[in-house]
Amino acid sequence: MANPENLRKQDQKLPKSRRKYPQSRVTQSLWILLALLVIAALVGMF
Repeated sequence: MANPENLRKQDQKLPKSRRKYPQSRVTQSLWILLALLVIAALVGMF
């Protein structure tokens, strides 16, 4: 299995139209992860 980080770095070298992983998709998943963590923390407090 390939390392996703390496795949993303290779992807950055490609011209924008050829990219498989748009930056927005990565940021979006990070925000969703962050939101889930916050919700989990809030639920854990009560």
